[in-house]
Amino acid sequence: MSSRMARLGPPEGAPTFSARPLARAMILGLFVLAAAAGGCKKVHKTDTTPLDGVGLGYSSIQDLRGLNITDAEVAELVKVKHVGISDEGCVKLIRIARGRDKPFADGDGIISLRQVGMSEDNVIELARLNQLGLQAGEEQAMRLAGLSDSVVLALARRRAEGKPALSGAALAKLRNAGVSESAMLTLLDRGITDEHVNAIIVQKQRRATDAQVLARYPAR
Repeated sequence: MSSRMARLGPPEGAPTFSARPLARAMILGLFVLAAAAGGCKKVHKTDTTPLDGVGLGYSSIQDLRGLNITDAEVAELVKVKHVGISDEGCVKLIRIARGRDKPFADGDGIISLRQVGMSEDNVIELARLNQLGLQAGEEQAMRLAGLSDSVVLALARRRAEGKPALSGAALAKLRNAGVSESAMLTLLDRGITDEHVNAIIVQKQRRATDAQVLARYPAR
């Protein structure tokens, strides 16, 4: 019995093979093939030609390429260049977006604010505060109501910090009631909210001065 089993084994001196090295070789081969296939894919290169068309300088375009600008962001920058945002401003806007790991997509909001006279520096400050986007419509309405950039920014800063604040509509009502800009800025700084607006308007209708209004709402 034992002599038969011995005859069933490999001939004496024949080479032997291990399955484990063979499996490793096959896996390595698959990795090599996958890497080769990936290398065959074309890397998409963003077309910055539209930025040339709106007068963006070469060095700024190079800066934007270094920030890995996308085609969609190129389209957004073309929009803001049409309303006078400088080359430096364009690069700042992309850098702000990169700092949040989000694409720059606030072109329309910036257009709306520039159309009502907001300065480039203040628009960029709103971007830094992350107070563009949906907020831009209210900010535009505030400017149309005669409120200054300073008031718009003061409100934006309160909101960016998560602090209570008057709404844009409430600030417009206070302005129409005769509250001065400096008094509005003080009221914002003191955390006055919309629930106090009607009482302030009544005070102004009774010919109260700004000092008298502020005395009713001291700093907290």
